[in-house]
Amino acid sequence: MDLKASRVAVADVNHGGLVLAEELCCLGYDAFAVDVYGTRKPGETQVEVVRPADAGRFDALVAPVHMPPGPLTDYARKEGIPVFTHHRMAGMIVAATGRLDGVRSVEITGTRGKTTTAFALAAMLAAAGERVLLHTSSGLYFDGASLGIRLSVTPASIIRALDEPLAARPTVFVAEVSLGGCGTADVGVITALREEYPIAGGTAVSSQAKMQMIELAKPGSTVVHDSSYCAAGVLKQIAFGPGGDVCYDDSGRIRSARFPGETIDPGASRDLDRAAYRQPLLAATAAALALDVRREDIGRGLESFDGVPGRMKLTTLAGRRLVDNSSSGLSLAGVEHALSAGGHAGRRVLVAGEEKYNVCEGLEPGRLLQIAVDAGADGLVLVGERLEEAARARRCAWAPNMDDGIAAALAMTSPGDTIISCVKTWR
Repeated sequence: MDLKASRVAVADVNHGGLVLAEELCCLGYDAFAVDVYGTRKPGETQVEVVRPADAGRFDALVAPVHMPPGPLTDYARKEGIPVFTHHRMAGMIVAATGRLDGVRSVEITGTRGKTTTAFALAAMLAAAGERVLLHTSSGLYFDGASLGIRLSVTPASIIRALDEPLAARPTVFVAEVSLGGCGTADVGVITALREEYPIAGGTAVSSQAKMQMIELAKPGSTVVHDSSYCAAGVLKQIAFGPGGDVCYDDSGRIRSARFPGETIDPGASRDLDRAAYRQPLLAATAAALALDVRREDIGRGLESFDGVPGRMKLTTLAGRRLVDNSSSGLSLAGVEHALSAGGHAGRRVLVAGEEKYNVCEGLEPGRLLQIAVDAGADGLVLVGERLEEAARARRCAWAPNMDDGIAAALAMTSPGDTIISCVKTWR
């Protein structure tokens, strides 16, 4: 790796900047980190860390795609200094250090469905006999077992995931990556581009960042995406969805030209919300086909897959039906879907809100309340500091965190009722 730079500034210590700066130093570069948010704790690293005003001169900048324009980017533009995204730099470091030598890699990004797609794909690969290292917002897993480690899904986290000593050498690495791909993937998956949102202080939108999965795709790799568009410039691609290479037939089974005359049962008999899992299971199937997984192994993987906690997983709790839709990726649309999904028995109590210390972007209180009213929920428990005043004004229950919110809902319900958990939290 040759950056042709004598001094490299790495912005944002909150989202992986320290990891990237440390790795660059190990590779022999004069790199330092820039604490753009003023949140660094003393003693976290041996790497030099400065505030933006003290960055001085540098001849290469590494910055996350979501960072708003500021002094660092203004200086780089003025001086004609190259700017690398965190995604690109993470991929370059992985390649330069050989962390993925002999290991096939899958990167998954998109607006929604990333975690579910990753878990479903891991189940298919395991059925095919692969040793899978799975890195998602829900945690790090190896050979189907949790390692008890949770990393963020910022690009730099793929470096730390690959360094985890508890994982023996995997044959396939499956990684969830926020806002784009890093260029390490043999198969890059874009689950969805809809419901995009502004980033970088409103100067860009999320879909632009996620298209890095295509822009940074390595030669010979395959891009998997939904059938609503064609990935221009990509030689190998598999589209999933209506009219795509992998789709559902009229009976709800998965079919593909890759196994003509045969179909795959997506597991409709299990207690999953079919609408929530429909697209991720299709994306995972397409990714498995890109990795040459046999149809029989894809089917066996789907048979063993029983959903992901926090992604419309339906369980029971003290005789109540629990709709678990609490995760870091929860959106207001996700709350609406959870309330509108069928099969809710008895009284419906919604537990909704955010655990502020676990999320970057919360749920807008006024809109959340309106959704609950429009859906006609029989009871409401609001969760999180920002919603305490709203709960007081509406005279409904309030809880500081998700667990307390569930406990309050249990006290408001009886066996046979339904609790719908929609708390934005990292889990």
